[in-house]
Amino acid sequence: PDPPPPPPWIRVPGTRFIVDGFQGYGKSHSRWCTNWFLTHFHADHYKGLTKKTPDPRNCVIWCSRPTAELCRSRLGIQKERLRVVDVGRPFVVEGVSVRFVDANHCPGAVMIVFDGIPKTKTSATDTDTVLATGDFRFHAGMTSCPILRDVASKRPAVMLDTTYCDPKHAFPPQTEVLAAVRDAVRAEAHNAQRTLFLFGTYTIGKERVFFEAARALGPETKIYVGKQKRLVLEALGDAVPAEDMRRVTSDDAATNLHVVPMGSVTFERMKTIARYYRNRYDTVVAFKPTGWTFTQARKHVSQTKRQKRGALIQYAVPYSEHSSFKELREFVRFLKPRAILPHVGNDRGENAARMVRALTSEEA
Repeated sequence: PDPPPPPPWIRVPGTRFIVDGFQGYGKSHSRWCTNWFLTHFHADHYKGLTKKTPDPRNCVIWCSRPTAELCRSRLGIQKERLRVVDVGRPFVVEGVSVRFVDANHCPGAVMIVFDGIPKTKTSATDTDTVLATGDFRFHAGMTSCPILRDVASKRPAVMLDTTYCDPKHAFPPQTEVLAAVRDAVRAEAHNAQRTLFLFGTYTIGKERVFFEAARALGPETKIYVGKQKRLVLEALGDAVPAEDMRRVTSDDAATNLHVVPMGSVTFERMKTIARYYRNRYDTVVAFKPTGWTFTQARKHVSQTKRQKRGALIQYAVPYSEHSSFKELREFVRFLKPRAILPHVGNDRGENAARMVRALTSEEA
């Protein structure tokens, strides 16, 4: 007998497609689902995807080119299991038309449009169009994307990234935050030779922050990245502009802009780093990009928050690669979906209902 189908924020309603559900379903549903989709290369989405799971003999994984490269280089996923499709190019899987749309999250992240799903009596959503957002950051430009406009005209069901689905999560648009980073870097660079700048990042994500900082300091400014991060950037191919890649160096002495893991931009770790470089630098300035720093408690969200301890300076930067609550509401208003399937915090009960109410109510 078939295993019970995964919940509708993991399984595309009306199909046997699973999106980012490798951890819970990779082993149990390898026969039930043969076409799997991966929206982007963040661990909470690819977890459970291994050389053996889902079953390589009958399962394939559809994803973008940068994501496929990272699956191969970081997880050792066999090339023949990956089905690579570029953003915007339509393809057909099990009779369903599929398209990828840029998700404005991390490089290679896509939202997935499923069109022409056969209507069945058992479908939870009664629509033949479903949009799986994966993780995404809404911006006004999305409302003029032809594919998304087409989707909005069909009243889709949407499997929605609800990471920040609460009115308390407010943060400024990315463009404003990047402008604030530029200003901060220039302001702190008055003694440039003796100042070390640190930029926190994950395996993939938040790249725009350190590239923006380098641009602010001039066309020749380089950025040091460790070996692992360099391999990741190289695997991303066209997802990182060539002029940005030209700034990357593996020589930590070639520049005072260093990219470090997110754990290294705490005051504790900054102290250790300052000691290590004490002969070269007097001041360490760290940028910690995160969405969690900022909640509605401070009515007017300042672009950055500066803290100083002696020669150590830390900026908390509200640079989020997820949509804020206000942006989620704008996206829902644009899409007019006939069903919202919250992807984060969905208890199939009161919490899910609260999120849907908050996203669709007339007054925020």
